[in-house]
Amino acid sequence: MLRQLKRIDSSIIRPELGGIMLRLLLLLLICAATSLRVQAQDDPTDIELRDRIKQAMTRGCDYLRRNQNSNGSWATPSSQFKQYTVGMTSLAVMAQINCDVPVNSPHVQMGLNYLRSQAGRATELDHSVYQISLLIMALVAAEQFDEDLPRIRILARELELSMVQNGQNAGLWGYRVGQRGGSPDRSNGQYAVLALREAAYAGVEVSQDTWRTVHNHWVQLQSNDGGWAYKAGENNSIGSMTVAGLSTIGITSRMLMDDSDVDADGRPNCCQPAPTNNAMQRGRDWMAQRFSVLRNPNTSGWLYYYLYGLERAGRLSNVRFFGKFDWYSEGARFFISAQQASGHWLALAGSNEQDAILNTSMALLFLSKGLSRVVVNKLDYTSPNGQSVEQGEWNRHPLDVVNLVELVDSLPQWPPRLISQTVTLSRLRTETAVEDLNQAPVLFISGHEAMQMTDTHVAWLREYVDQGGFIFAVRNCDGPGFDKAFRSLVERMFPQGDASLQRLSSDHPVFRSEYLLNADGIELWGVDFGCRTSIIYSPDDIGCLWQKWQRHDPPNRNRDLTQRVIRGTRIGVNVLAYATGREPPEKFSAPSRTDGDADKRVERGLLEIAKLRHSGGWDTAPRALSNLLQALNDTVGVAASRNSETIPVTLEELTRFPLVYMHGRYSFTLEQPQRDALRDYIGRGGVLFADACCGSTRFDRSFRDLVKQVFPEHELREIPAEHELYTRAVGHDIPQATRRRLVPTAANASLQTREETGPPLLEGVEIDGRLAVIYSRYDISCALEHQASLACDGYLEEDAAKIAVNVVLYAMLQDIKWSEQVLPQKESSVRE
Repeated sequence: MLRQLKRIDSSIIRPELGGIMLRLLLLLLICAATSLRVQAQDDPTDIELRDRIKQAMTRGCDYLRRNQNSNGSWATPSSQFKQYTVGMTSLAVMAQINCDVPVNSPHVQMGLNYLRSQAGRATELDHSVYQISLLIMALVAAEQFDEDLPRIRILARELELSMVQNGQNAGLWGYRVGQRGGSPDRSNGQYAVLALREAAYAGVEVSQDTWRTVHNHWVQLQSNDGGWAYKAGENNSIGSMTVAGLSTIGITSRMLMDDSDVDADGRPNCCQPAPTNNAMQRGRDWMAQRFSVLRNPNTSGWLYYYLYGLERAGRLSNVRFFGKFDWYSEGARFFISAQQASGHWLALAGSNEQDAILNTSMALLFLSKGLSRVVVNKLDYTSPNGQSVEQGEWNRHPLDVVNLVELVDSLPQWPPRLISQTVTLSRLRTETAVEDLNQAPVLFISGHEAMQMTDTHVAWLREYVDQGGFIFAVRNCDGPGFDKAFRSLVERMFPQGDASLQRLSSDHPVFRSEYLLNADGIELWGVDFGCRTSIIYSPDDIGCLWQKWQRHDPPNRNRDLTQRVIRGTRIGVNVLAYATGREPPEKFSAPSRTDGDADKRVERGLLEIAKLRHSGGWDTAPRALSNLLQALNDTVGVAASRNSETIPVTLEELTRFPLVYMHGRYSFTLEQPQRDALRDYIGRGGVLFADACCGSTRFDRSFRDLVKQVFPEHELREIPAEHELYTRAVGHDIPQATRRRLVPTAANASLQTREETGPPLLEGVEIDGRLAVIYSRYDISCALEHQASLACDGYLEEDAAKIAVNVVLYAMLQDIKWSEQVLPQKESSVRE
């Protein structure tokens, strides 16, 4: 490409586009030279961090596979834990499953078969609480319940019966099952609780008395400073036991939900305040003050054990930060730096954790589970000073979103390991607020009373929606204050009246996005903005019903309540499916889109692309072109201005730009003078790039008619897969691209989609040996807008961006060739 650029003679560049093109070429040369500079990457970007995490997980799993014993177990003969082969093997199996190694892969199956062979053998299990607990967790992780559920049930029952029942140790376990007492401690206790939780999720009934006894121990015997010590009665809190306390209370709080507030008709009391849980808040405060990923706070040793617990504490209590510390980001950076060349992890010098299998398994569990996709951020808009206080108007139903996302996580068409988190409005800062909101594709807002939002907060929410975010709001307890405040919030977000809150009609895709719902009895309001509905509001307190959801209904639950919960959760699932397309982004998957320096840089860029006004929804995806130009800056280094212009279809306006862009969702026509101007513009070397938003058939028909009218002697033809447009010679190498396609179904059936992977499908009109019109009947613009949904036929976001970048670069290179070859020939013909 550089050789082509160096041959350019500015004297042959046509006057209409010459100034822009000459400056673009100079900038391309500068950017190409700049890209050769090597810069240190001491502090990786989010994208780089995610890639390094995945590489670390792959290398760690490879290490485990290389070091598996011939009988399927994992244990090093010289290890300090060699007598705990079942526990070590369970950890190694769980680590690989959570790193997405298939359960039916040979190494995982060998490990599972070894565990099954030892499940009933006291000589191997040694009646160890640790080993039995880890064995239960590994068998549940494999989800082969036809074979394993009877084993899980027996082991869980044995474990439950071994809990200490009386005294200050009530709710704890000792080292061996069958021996209540035996020096109980909170380390054994937390593993037993983790195992019983997994067993309960698999369908094993665990007594409410067990959960209550455990809960009471951890809440009532919390240390004065807010942490937890290793044993009951001690007051020297340490990090590993404090994270154990947070995860344990997170589990027991959910397991102890009951139906005491439900009336005879199955209606829960949605106005009853949530019970206070000061123990959880005090534990988080303790961690915030002493947080570290380089040591186990307030003690020495057991770093990997502590970090494995830190992951659970953060994930199970739905927090991203302890104080100012992003626990996963900090921990992931440590693990990446500490991994050895062979893929394993060794303890720090002087530590008591010297077993590579154990350390590697715990490191992989931290990295994989902590990388869970955050589907929903629940907005805490009342807590002051950046500290999220659970008891607040924002959190009338503390488990509403937690339960809804856990339900979604169990559904077959969704990716694994989905979670929710809390984002505290008072901790957001202007320079990073929208980036923090963008950590999840859905922002959930609920309450009973009026919300207080400053103009700055409103601007953040508008920018979040502009960048593809989705707001889901639910009114609690029929609160008139919240309803009025939320409607006002929408008006403040769209002061120009370009969008408003309207009742969703029964044919809206949200009513078919996962389950087929009867829209007649469901009141949902929405704001249509861009390619989709970007805000959905429920005046009915469906969050109260999510709060009641459990994986398995408790005994004697009111049948009417069960039906209400099913209906309420299905509404919620449908909204999440519509908002995310069942593809919530991976953690760290998107770079910051709010970098002020980047915005200033691209404002000074010299490449400009115009968008054409027409009657078919010319601004359906208002930020698509801006995001495309940003992608050119980010991925190629082209200095492109994001301040794109919208122009009428006149020759005077068209010839100011080397490339013009159009998209839409509806039928349209151009008048004869507009068609003549477009034909003349393209004949002078201009390029038209277009796509049908969400694969709109109405726009597609109109665009094809337009091409026939403007170029009756030419046709839109499929661009061959081997065309240079899709190659590294232009930009990205794109041999394959993935499209989401709607599967034809009956009008009264739920939406079904499939993904197709194959060569990109673009069509074009070739004139004078160049593609003068480039068109996609599959959506590109809504994907660029980060607003593609289940109702959209189109490319996935990453592939859409690559295709669009290549189209622009191809058009620029063709413009150069046209200027070198065709224009001189035409000028010579005119002179003759």
